[in-house]
Amino acid sequence: MKKLSLIAVLFTLVWASSCSKDDPTPETDQEEVGAAQLIFTEVAREAHGDHYHYDDIDNPETFTVTFSKEGLPEVGTHLHLEEGKSYRLQLKATDFAGRETQQTFVQRADIHQAFILGASADVLTYEYADKDAAGKSVNVGVTGYLTVLKESETFVLRYVMRHLNPGVKANIKASDWNNLNFAQFTGANDLDLKVEVHLVGEDGHGH
Repeated sequence: MKKLSLIAVLFTLVWASSCSKDDPTPETDQEEVGAAQLIFTEVAREAHGDHYHYDDIDNPETFTVTFSKEGLPEVGTHLHLEEGKSYRLQLKATDFAGRETQQTFVQRADIHQAFILGASADVLTYEYADKDAAGKSVNVGVTGYLTVLKESETFVLRYVMRHLNPGVKANIKASDWNNLNFAQFTGANDLDLKVEVHLVGEDGHGH
């Protein structure tokens, strides 16, 4: 009887091991965002042929917006960005333990891209400025440059970091940065941040 019991136990262990190999647990997403910030830093923009260079300046204007895990800023947050100026727009994200995680989006550039929404099509322009570990330019949106082309009434700027399904990114161009139909690029939102923005004239006043 003891021999039969031992054989039964061994058979059960072998069967369980075989089943676990045939039915692996699906991979889970390791990105967990607890809080986020968007940092706007004024820079100089200079035309070079068909593209622009962006350079740091002395004593730049800097605005930092801190968001809750629900993607909302502090009550009363309202940004004034000035016509004719360019801003380096940077995302800082932390996990639930307070560790910075924004570089995870760049490391997984093939399945992430940010969209900057809410403004009329002719008042803002944006350029992706991320680089991967090899120094190659990738369109993600952890770092980019936002330029104010003209004044605008107050609107809600929406920053969406999209987690894309495999293969979808190949269909997205840099010019899709403000594509209102971004949901056509199938996936889910890792971040959906909203902040009130007013684009003002050079004198600091809007209309």
